[in-house]
Amino acid sequence: MVKFLHTADLHLGKIFHEHSLLEDQAAMLDQLEGILLDDSYRALLIAGDIYDRSIPSPEAVALFGAFLEKLCAARPDLAILVLPGNHDSAPRLGFGRELFAKLGIHIAAEPERAFEPVLVKGSGETCAFFLLPFLYPGCLNDPKSGEPARSQGRLAELAAARLKTARGAAVAAGASLTVLGAHLFTLGGRESESERIFLGTAEQVDAKLFTGFDYVALGHLHRFQQAAPNTWYSGSPLAYSFDEVDQDKVFLSVELTPGKVTVTPIPVRPLRKLRRIRGGFNFFFRDSAEDPAIREAAKDYLEISLDDTALVENPLALLRGRFPWLLSIRQNEAFARLAAQDTGVTGEAALPGRKRSPAEDFADFLRGIYGEADSEKMALFGELFAELERGADN
Repeated sequence: MVKFLHTADLHLGKIFHEHSLLEDQAAMLDQLEGILLDDSYRALLIAGDIYDRSIPSPEAVALFGAFLEKLCAARPDLAILVLPGNHDSAPRLGFGRELFAKLGIHIAAEPERAFEPVLVKGSGETCAFFLLPFLYPGCLNDPKSGEPARSQGRLAELAAARLKTARGAAVAAGASLTVLGAHLFTLGGRESESERIFLGTAEQVDAKLFTGFDYVALGHLHRFQQAAPNTWYSGSPLAYSFDEVDQDKVFLSVELTPGKVTVTPIPVRPLRKLRRIRGGFNFFFRDSAEDPAIREAAKDYLEISLDDTALVENPLALLRGRFPWLLSIRQNEAFARLAAQDTGVTGEAALPGRKRSPAEDFADFLRGIYGEADSEKMALFGELFAELERGADN
């Protein structure tokens, strides 16, 4: 039997509604380390998106480095298996991998490394772990055309063909179990708001390509789910968008014997939960002081939806005195009323009819990539868009 822990999408350094989650992520990594103190675990597999940005903050790098140092000191016999996701810079993540490999930390920073397994011995079994990093366009050549492959679907097909050969060689050499770690978006997978998702089915991968493995450990989608037989997304260990409020956040404990897979979710206890609550501004500002449910919610990260029809100016600043972890305010009803006044449309149909400006879309794009909408980038966008409009008028 070989027992290991599967996780992914740590997104260390994440900025969530302009708030750093490093403290929350440190608490999460402490839990992960505590689980792995159980010496029945032979490996930890992190299936991509270690960091939230390709150039992570010094604090995020220090946090991951301290985690690896503590884990290696406590469990020098544990194999730590890491592969880069689409948020990571593979060359940066792979710096020093030859040295780290001597300490049992194996980082598959290059696609070619995916076909060279890491062997991990368990109780009477040897498991070959293959680590497939996120495949960027052009990283593998298509033998049919001789040109670099571009789509995720085609890249996955090429990698799967080579992995099938490499897996057969590992079994012939004595491995009784094989595991694939990968960072990709499978067909039919359910995504969340916090992922950077590609458009079009060409960027989605058929999980059936990897059916020969005893277990496929996936990263990229933040929702814990089974994508195919013996194929699982662990999901992100923390919620990174308010639409993930009701999702289970877990680490996956995996036990393998030939012909049998046992997957056990281990719940992650967040330092602070994410909550969505709804009501009128005056209720939250004044009338809810003695409400036990609201007092409990005030301990967590909050998104408040105001159902007032009149727009409240700067409600975030006004309410944060009572709710220190308030991160987001929605005033959909008030905006719908304003839109109705502008368009003559009334009722619930007004909100979908509101047209977003290009500047709003660009600000959302910046927040998705960098965590915030930088004022200089927004100003430059405004100048360029104004120049574009002038050109269109001429």
